[in-house]
Amino acid sequence: MPSRKASEISVRFLKKVSFLNLTRMRIEKAYQDKHLHLRDAESSYAGLFLQAVLAYEAAVELLVLGLVVHPNGIKSRNTQVRPRIQVRSYAHALELAAGPGRDFADWIGKEQLLDRANMFLREGRPFSSLSDADWSYVAKSRYIRNAIAHPSKSALDKFTKKVIGSTPLPPRERTVYGYLRGAGAAGQTRWELYVAGLSVVVGLVAN
Repeated sequence: MPSRKASEISVRFLKKVSFLNLTRMRIEKAYQDKHLHLRDAESSYAGLFLQAVLAYEAAVELLVLGLVVHPNGIKSRNTQVRPRIQVRSYAHALELAAGPGRDFADWIGKEQLLDRANMFLREGRPFSSLSDADWSYVAKSRYIRNAIAHPSKSALDKFTKKVIGSTPLPPRERTVYGYLRGAGAAGQTRWELYVAGLSVVVGLVAN
């Protein structure tokens, strides 16, 4: 099988989040038409956000691992993106990324991702070229994901501190469910803004 273009990863991710957004719009309409309770609508936002983050992690994993697999891996149009090592299979690459005794790697954390990028890719590119603003969406998405998937006191406290911060919000929007459905900039929901931010990141690194 010939090597695939890195841009295909970005295209696939955009298709996925576009589908999720259509679902979100149908849920919003059902709520506006009084077919759903507000709590149900907010819970749906949370579920759709988890799917978007999982799609982001899958895209990043495929990119990083694919760039070091040779042959039949991933090729980037960016000539500065080059592997430091080469392996023969995705399974071997994942084993190296996950580390001893682990089956999976964490691809949503900035520090962890940069560590793996520096291990696998020369000068950590393309991830080392991302701006602080780009990383902000990734970092905050991680806190939101953790607050949804593992709503411990620690995860919820970090969500409040790292995501909401000092922003004045109504009580309902200070919960992770209400926060995602709440209005952000330009009349969009925060769900839309964060997913757009992740889309920008995937588009920048997978080209």
